[in-house]
This record gives sequence, C-alpha cells and structure tokens, in this order.
Amino acid sequence: MKKIISLLLTLTMIFSVGCSSSSEVNNEIIRDNKTITKKFNNINMTIDPRIELLSVIMYLSPTYDYKTTSIIPEDIIYKQEVEKYFGEYKYHEVVKLFESMSKNGFSYDAPPTSMLYLTNPSNLKIREDIDKSDYVYTQCVQRAGGEEKFLEFIDELNNFVKESNFYDFYNDHMDYYEKIINTTIKSLSDVDYISQVEDYYGTKQNSYNIILNGMLYANNYGPRIKDKDGKYDIYFIQGSNGVKDDLPIFGEDFMFRYLIRHEFGHSFINNLTTKNIKEVNKYESLFEPIKGKMKAKAYSNWETCLNEHLVRACVIRMTDIHNGKEDANRSIKMEKEAGFIYIDELINLLEKEYETNRGKYSTFEDFYPEILNLLDDLANNKTLSINGGLHEK
Repeated sequence: MKKIISLLLTLTMIFSVGCSSSSEVNNEIIRDNKTITKKFNNINMTIDPRIELLSVIMYLSPTYDYKTTSIIPEDIIYKQEVEKYFGEYKYHEVVKLFESMSKNGFSYDAPPTSMLYLTNPSNLKIREDIDKSDYVYTQCVQRAGGEEKFLEFIDELNNFVKESNFYDFYNDHMDYYEKIINTTIKSLSDVDYISQVEDYYGTKQNSYNIILNGMLYANNYGPRIKDKDGKYDIYFIQGSNGVKDDLPIFGEDFMFRYLIRHEFGHSFINNLTTKNIKEVNKYESLFEPIKGKMKAKAYSNWETCLNEHLVRACVIRMTDIHNGKEDANRSIKMEKEAGFIYIDELINLLEKEYETNRGKYSTFEDFYPEILNLLDDLANNKTLSINGGLHEK
C-alpha cells in the first residue's frame, strides 16, 4: 500500500543479501504478448507493458504526481528517455482525462488495478476472461467514474499508444527491462514465501505475480483478478525505492519479504472483510481515534483500516515464525508508530487462538468470526487500545 517502503526505510537495520539458487530460477525469459516474465520461487517476476504505459501517463500528469508522489525522483537515464520520447504528449487527451478522473477517486491502487483488467497494447480492451461481477472490478469502474468514463479512458489510451508509437519505445527497451528482473532476483534470498503465505492462510491462489516498474516510486499495491472460472491471479505491483548504477532497485530481503507477505496478504483478507461487512461496520467507532492518521495514508474508511490492521498483524506473526522475534518486534514498533493501535490485540489473538487451533481453523476464513468477536470486545467491553496500551473506557 501507499508508502510502506518509506516507513520501512526508517528502520536502522543492515540486511544481508542472499544469492538465488540456480535450481529455483528459470533462466529463460518468457515473452508472452510482449510481457517479460521470469519464474522465481513460485512467483512470476514481470515487466508488464500495461503498467509501463500507465507509468508514462502518470509521468506526463504533473498534477497526479504531485498529489501521490508516484514517479521516481532520481533523474535516471530511462526517465530522461521517457521525457524525450513522450514529452510532446503531455497535453494529450488521455493525460487530461486521467487528471480529471484522479480528482474524483481514480487514484492510488485504482489505475494500476484497472490496467490488469485490460488486454495488452497495442489493442487495449476489457479482457473477456475476467469476472465483471467481482467486487474489485466493480470498484475500479466506479472509481473511474462509471463504465462510460472507463471505456472513454481505454479509447484514449489506445489513441495515445498509436499516436506516440508506444510499442516502439517499449520494444527498444526490452534489454533494460530484462536487466531489471535479473538484477532484482539476484538480490533476493532463495526462500519460498508463497508456501509460507499459503500455509498461514490455509488457502491457495491460481498464480502469484510481481510486476516491477522502475518509474513508479514508493507505491505498492496488491490486487487480485478473478476470472470467469472463479480463480484468482494475485498481483503485487511494486514501485522502485531507490537507484543503484542508474537502475531502479526494489528492496532487499527484509523489505521484499515484508512487502510480499503484505501485498499478497490483502488477497486473502480483503474479500473476507467484504463478505462480513455488515458485522464489520458495527464497530466503525473504532475508526474514530485514528481517523486522521489513517486518512493521511489514504486509508479513508473503517473497512480499509481494518484490512490494513489484519494484514500487518499476519505479516508480523509470519515474521516471528520464520525470521524471529527481533524482526517481528521491529515491525510491531513500526506499525504502532504509524497509528495501528489495535495491532497488539490482533497479534495476541492470532498467536494464542488461530495458530494453536489450526485443526479448528483450517483457513483464515474459518477464523474470521473470532476477529469480529475481538472487535466487539474492543468496541463494547470496556477496552480500547490507544498507543499500544489498554485502558478502561
């Protein structure tokens, strides 16, 4: 989610970088309709032309970048080449349309998630294999301003691709994109985080995909796309968090494992909150003490705030289990400082009830009623967590 990396950078830690095992890395780059992919520990590491296209539109939209701090601040050569190639299109209709849509809610996770519902350029259109009734899709269309506005945006994207010869630019940078993927994989330890995540939540997803984009900066999103067969493809859209040797970097082991557990975690948790939203909203009063801090992070309602609490609590428990209490305690401190005041109670519930009774709770969905019980306790039974401590109402 927004600026998680910037929070992590406040930790004064030194991380060792592991080497990738050649047995776990498919050394053959796969190009599927111009998407560049390399398999690494059950994750598809990808450069996606749809997200590359969106990042160009974001770059050309200074109002959007100013609002969201979305574009990498360093003046890397690739950014200079984007300016040189696309600079004359900063007043294109798609840029003006994108700016107007962003002022009405089409911002943060909505634009990159929406792009995943489209086919690849040069002929962008809504994919035929997706479930249009899925909550995530309907929310994206709503935040775009409705179906008519969303279709207008797609038409203008296609006009931009054609008029700017976007694909010539994209194809000319294939070696650069491959270098980003290879360099990122080499910086990571050989750990199967997907198995850890699936074991913790007790369910599996259809595929796990990390989309790297060097132009996007310090913004990370974890959408899941439902197809017509009811299967979910899980995505972690990762912006860069710095530059080394003129190449965007995406974090080393600590950041990577935190972010992958966090962003993929949303795909296991958010839908459960949506299913239980009537019960969840009974405890909306819990949002009041932290509303200001949450809204400053673009978590504008109780549902989103609860999901962020739950994901962070699960990440901390996985960190404790697989990486030790020192890392877990650092994460707890970070989350409390960021305003997640119910984190202690959730961590305790996960550790003492969920993890010790997996025969009873084979999946996180089985356990969700216990979370609702805790919310009821916090809201009505004389306890409220403020700044990490309990006090009587």
